Amino acid sequence: MRLLTLLTALIATPTLAFDNYITRTGSELYDGNTPFRFASLNAPELHRIEDDTLGVCKNDSRSWGQYFKWPTSDEQKNWVQSFVKSGLNVTRTYVFSVAQKDDEKCARETHILPPEEKDGMPRLNEKAMRIFDQLIAHSDNEGLRLIIPFIDHWEWWGGRKQLAAFYAETDDDFYNTNSKTYAAYKSIIKQVITRKNTITGRYYYEEKSIMAWETGNELVKSTTDFVSQTAAYIKSLAPNQLVIDGNYLSILDSSLDDPNIDIISNHFYTVNGNNKPQTVKNDLKKIAGKKPYIVGEFGLQPIEGLRDIMETVVNYSYNGVKASGAMIWGFRGRRHNGGFYWHAEGDSGYYSYHLPGFDAGKANEEKKVIQLVRESQAKMNGLESAPTLPVPQAPILRNVTKDLKLSWLGSPVGEHYSIERKLSNSADWERVASEVTDGKNKFNPQKDTLFQDTWPAGYSGEISYRVIAENEAGKSAPSNVVNTNSNNKNTFIKVEGSQFIKNGKPYYYVGTNYWYGPLLAAPDGDRKRLIKELDNLANNGIKNLRILAGADGGITDSSVKPALQIKPNEYNENLLIGLDYLLAEMSKRDMEAVLYLNNNWIWSGGMSQYLQWMGYGDVPNPFEEGVSWQEYMDYTEQFYSCDPCKASYYKHVKFLLERTNSITGVPYKNDPTIMSWQLANEPRVFSEKSKIPFRQWVNESVNLINVLAPNQLISTGNEGAAGSMGSLELFRENHTNKHIDYLTMHMWPKNWSWYDVNNEAESLETAIDEANQYMSEHIEIAKSMNKPIVMSEFGFPRNKESNSPKSLTDYRDKFYKAMFRNITHSRNHDGELAGFNFWAYAGYGVANPKSNYIWQEGDDYLGDPAQEPQGLNSVFATDVSTLKIIKKVNVNLQGVNQ
Repeated sequence: MRLLTLLTALIATPTLAFDNYITRTGSELYDGNTPFRFASLNAPELHRIEDDTLGVCKNDSRSWGQYFKWPTSDEQKNWVQSFVKSGLNVTRTYVFSVAQKDDEKCARETHILPPEEKDGMPRLNEKAMRIFDQLIAHSDNEGLRLIIPFIDHWEWWGGRKQLAAFYAETDDDFYNTNSKTYAAYKSIIKQVITRKNTITGRYYYEEKSIMAWETGNELVKSTTDFVSQTAAYIKSLAPNQLVIDGNYLSILDSSLDDPNIDIISNHFYTVNGNNKPQTVKNDLKKIAGKKPYIVGEFGLQPIEGLRDIMETVVNYSYNGVKASGAMIWGFRGRRHNGGFYWHAEGDSGYYSYHLPGFDAGKANEEKKVIQLVRESQAKMNGLESAPTLPVPQAPILRNVTKDLKLSWLGSPVGEHYSIERKLSNSADWERVASEVTDGKNKFNPQKDTLFQDTWPAGYSGEISYRVIAENEAGKSAPSNVVNTNSNNKNTFIKVEGSQFIKNGKPYYYVGTNYWYGPLLAAPDGDRKRLIKELDNLANNGIKNLRILAGADGGITDSSVKPALQIKPNEYNENLLIGLDYLLAEMSKRDMEAVLYLNNNWIWSGGMSQYLQWMGYGDVPNPFEEGVSWQEYMDYTEQFYSCDPCKASYYKHVKFLLERTNSITGVPYKNDPTIMSWQLANEPRVFSEKSKIPFRQWVNESVNLINVLAPNQLISTGNEGAAGSMGSLELFRENHTNKHIDYLTMHMWPKNWSWYDVNNEAESLETAIDEANQYMSEHIEIAKSMNKPIVMSEFGFPRNKESNSPKSLTDYRDKFYKAMFRNITHSRNHDGELAGFNFWAYAGYGVANPKSNYIWQEGDDYLGDPAQEPQGLNSVFATDVSTLKIIKKVNVNLQGVNQ
């Protein structure tokens, strides 16, 4: 038993790539007793990705700020393996990013967050640092040494200027060792170095994969005092790891004699006049053998210039001392789902390099540059030439779409790929393509495809695919197998001109509002009722459901309970699972969801709840005695000018769109079940003073969603003229953003005094005329903008405004019939009116008449939200006449026999 326990422990213990820390003696670096030199590439995005494909964030006030995201663990592992399997053993990351005021609007997350209290110390973003934990763990497992600079002199990722802004100091105060900014910088150093890695279980100062800490990136204004204090502080925390002086363009004399500085570094660029071999020679002479010397960055010039510098690094010695290493700028790795990330290096005309080098990068001399680096490393190791690359490992096949587009994460040293398929009526795999590359520069996953097959003529059934990587050494084992078949549903609904397109055909529909669906779908909800209701909806052709993506707060008597967002960016996990479950069940029934992310009205918390959270005082509840609707609207109008409110809302948007469904495993942003995201329910321009803030919020929100979920549609959820101060022109102006895919309008005949319950027959005709006129005016706006428009909310009461499901619905049925004639006409004439979502489906819910049809916690959820009489505008599953009308029009619209 004791032997078995010992063997189990040995098997469970991960194999570590490193026996030693890298050390220095005099002018040389050592791995144990072996001299250590390196040639490599900088890899700035191993821990944070600047996605050039998405371009500049329009919401960034600086006009150049990019979009960023975190890498997946698979991506990081692939990148680290790409270095190691290419024979490269060191790389240098970029800095820890610092928060900036436009981050939320651009869906950017950073490593370093502002202090929670005035003049407090900055905080590390735990999510970001777990990504860094992953990088260190992969580097340790695979055998890659890391050089890590702390803070940037420049603003690209947020640097000294952004750090100083936390304390209302200037960017130059960063270098002042008596400033608050410098104290914050030291705090960051301590928090990082003393962090315990959540994967390896070791403190960062114990990680042997961390070769060196660099005081920062290109800290051009470094002083002796700044460098000496910083280096001493780093050494006191991490005595076994090396320290690099991150100064730039010059070498401080004091650093040569500072016992806490281990390595002197310099960066070479043509703009500085130092991008040449002579700089290596000059620097080695200046250092005079007192410290190891590396060229931390150089590049952005033709291969001849790069070769001259690299050969000088490899071969030139001053009084017997050679440079310890050099790294060309810079590397980008493979994407999780195929292709490579890329980066344009300013206006230099140069792009990032991809390992192991591709013909597709010929304009960038990519293969020559990679070969230069590999040969230089080999010569430093005492070899005459670079070894042959190892046989590639199997790629990871991610997906095969209905139209046979394949996506895969390439093999770290794969140069090209073979594609094989197998039909269900055959036992044999056949090669359908070879020499397929994933090395295209400027790869855009929204437009580019790695490989697309064609359906075998006359075949209907399942097809299996696998991918094999190849390089000069041979072929990998086949990838995992992914199957597809001719019955697979297509992907996302899209817009072409003024029409929705589904499965290649125009899509018109009558759907419903089903705001409470996630509440039923929660583990502690009523899933039996949910399934029954979804089946009832599907049987009546109602497959487009407009759903509230969670209430906020759940504080007032007039708001939905329980709330999804309990506090700012703090969530009820049960309700998140409920939304997951609802989407999964909808997918089984070929349904689409329109998810709205906020609410103008108090019934789900919404904008007024954000204001209360951010210190704007209690929400004036218009359902309480003595509080008017005007007071509520005046209060809520502040949302569009409340920066903390909007920042919190943008975080909420990012959180939901980047959530992965716990049932299906599909990220929300990649789920075709989600047809559209709506900014909010009925966001309104209340007065002249909110016109500009409202439009700014719309554009920032739309731009953000477009970046996060480019395959899904975007609408505002606005009511039309009714939500635009009665102005059709203002409605049009607020929807000019090109990423708003379609327009919305809402209509409430009773609330707008078109329909009088005391004169039902006569006022019904008035309501129909007014409704047709209202729609016609808005359809004309849609036509002028060449966009579809949806009546995404309209309601009509039961006879005599009864709340009982047993009451008649004669007048509502007539109104519905009249409204649906418009969409039938639109469908027959390829018109702009594309959909209706009636308010609202109540299914098999039962109101509580004992409470006078006022919702109480614990009652069934109906289509009418908490503050309204329960049953007033609801369509129940027992409303056979109403559902028959809806089913008939959907059969007509969809061209399907039900």
